Amino acid sequence: MKNTHSLSRVCRCTLLGTGLFLLVTGCASPPTSIADAYESKPRSAAEAYANLGRQYLLQNSIDLALARLQRAIHLDPDLPAAHHDLAVVYSKMGNLDAADSEYLLALKLIPADPTTLYNYATFLYNQGRYSDAETQLQMLISNSKADNRAQAYEALGLIALKTNDSAKAEGYFGQSLRIASNQPRALLELAQLTLNEGRLSQARNYLQRYQDLARDTAEGLWLGIFLERAQGDERKVADYSQRLRVKFPDSPQARQLYAERISH
Repeated sequence: MKNTHSLSRVCRCTLLGTGLFLLVTGCASPPTSIADAYESKPRSAAEAYANLGRQYLLQNSIDLALARLQRAIHLDPDLPAAHHDLAVVYSKMGNLDAADSEYLLALKLIPADPTTLYNYATFLYNQGRYSDAETQLQMLISNSKADNRAQAYEALGLIALKTNDSAKAEGYFGQSLRIASNQPRALLELAQLTLNEGRLSQARNYLQRYQDLARDTAEGLWLGIFLERAQGDERKVADYSQRLRVKFPDSPQARQLYAERISH
């Protein structure tokens, strides 16, 4: 199983990429959640500035977003959506202390808000603050009505992998899929975990479900190579290898495949 363990060092991804829940800013008074705030029409100058700041953020016009969101908070310090979006702006700017403070201010205004908890956990994870990220996600999943619980369980699984707790990770990924079966990252990670443990039939099932959702990806094809090597199916190994080289020639996985060929 040496090769499957080497795979784990190649295929890991960062927590949920950049898929933050950035919805429409502008808040009613008082909002019951960040999402409610996003869905409301601006009722004040502060909310109008917050809404404009969010539009600039979506356009990646960071300086303009910063100015509008700061103006919104100057006019009304109790706009949770503005604090949330300002946290995202500061994070993009690399001002991590300010981002952390803004996330906490948003949570102070709307405690246990699922959107802010999830995005704050993402922020913490990307800094390597896994225990802190887990705390935020555990608060999120305690809310049975939160619509992003599947993503939160998936994120908890990734944190468990970072702390080398494969059994815990498998449980979290499984819970994610029980809530929403269309979680490609959870499926890919479960395929890898079960392959590492020699549970080849389960690994094949998870990989097939992943490919049905994500089609060909460098990570999925690379995992397929290891799965078929474990099964001894050289024809399928060759097929996966060819698709990897053709579709993702510049990927780390393809480069490792080339290196293997040269070494042999």
